[in-house]
Amino acid sequence: MSEQLNLLVAHSPKRQAVFRITPDEVDAAIGRSKIPLPKLQIDFCAMNDPAFGGLMDRAYGMIGWQFPRDLVTATEGPLRLIQLTGAGVEHLLPLEWLPRQVALATASGIHAAKIEEWAQMALLMLHTHIPHFATAQRHHQWSKILTPGIAGKRVLIFGTGGIGAAVAKAAKRLGLATAGVRRNPAPVRGFDRVLGLDGIGETVAEADFVVLAMPLTPATKGIMSAEMFARMRKGAGFANVGRGGLVDQDALIAALRSGHLGNAVIDVTTPEPPPADSPLWDTPRLLITPHVSCDDPETYVPSALDIFLDNIGRRLKGQKIRNRVNPRHAY
Repeated sequence: MSEQLNLLVAHSPKRQAVFRITPDEVDAAIGRSKIPLPKLQIDFCAMNDPAFGGLMDRAYGMIGWQFPRDLVTATEGPLRLIQLTGAGVEHLLPLEWLPRQVALATASGIHAAKIEEWAQMALLMLHTHIPHFATAQRHHQWSKILTPGIAGKRVLIFGTGGIGAAVAKAAKRLGLATAGVRRNPAPVRGFDRVLGLDGIGETVAEADFVVLAMPLTPATKGIMSAEMFARMRKGAGFANVGRGGLVDQDALIAALRSGHLGNAVIDVTTPEPPPADSPLWDTPRLLITPHVSCDDPETYVPSALDIFLDNIGRRLKGQKIRNRVNPRHAY
């Protein structure tokens, strides 16, 4: 453990300041880590800096959100781990650029506490018709809708990973029955049942709420289509905390305007932000939060760094990587 280990923090020039990793945050992460590691040399470099390639070629591990893929593909250095600071990988697909010897890992799980709070809020807002009341207020209307307690209602959650599990936990706190959707149906803690994509027709029709919490891939793009909205029970609620591309936005708007869909709360759109003339802004019974559901400015970077250092230790020991992405299953 006496040999020096080089690590690289890859800064994306367009990434928001809340996601920017600082030397102080890295030092704090190293200080609280219980993982035995060799002496670390931490370099910080913007991915568009001419010096990036040289620093990467001597790094064992790299953390960031975006990377110059051509340089990664061509590297003949010791690089063995790329750690993402977020849970999604859609911005890196397809993964043909990833060398076989390099493990790619996400920061799945660091959003759980914040997502749980947002999901509980969204489910209660859908149940109590807050988007309806917001629309009525804009039109100076006093439009009452009375509702019973939420306990006993049914929610269908697309995605059973870290974010989907947090949504299920929030739903359970409210007394809801939970069904999950995933590629390969298998029991998942927090879900009363789990279905495959080919078995959701009847469940969608029975659900009081449908929540999207899955990653965006070519296989999931537009999964919430006009046909899927039509399958939903009239008056049901809809929420999206995954990615905007999961939804046919024209179909969402049509379902709300027709009255078939009761209320909707979405945290993501396509594009982000929507242009000023987007019909989303004036869609009735739709509440939009501007992609703020999961990012805790106090814990986001520290949690991502904790996973990074843990994965560095695991990689050095030949152990299983946390949140490792399987390139064959990322689509």
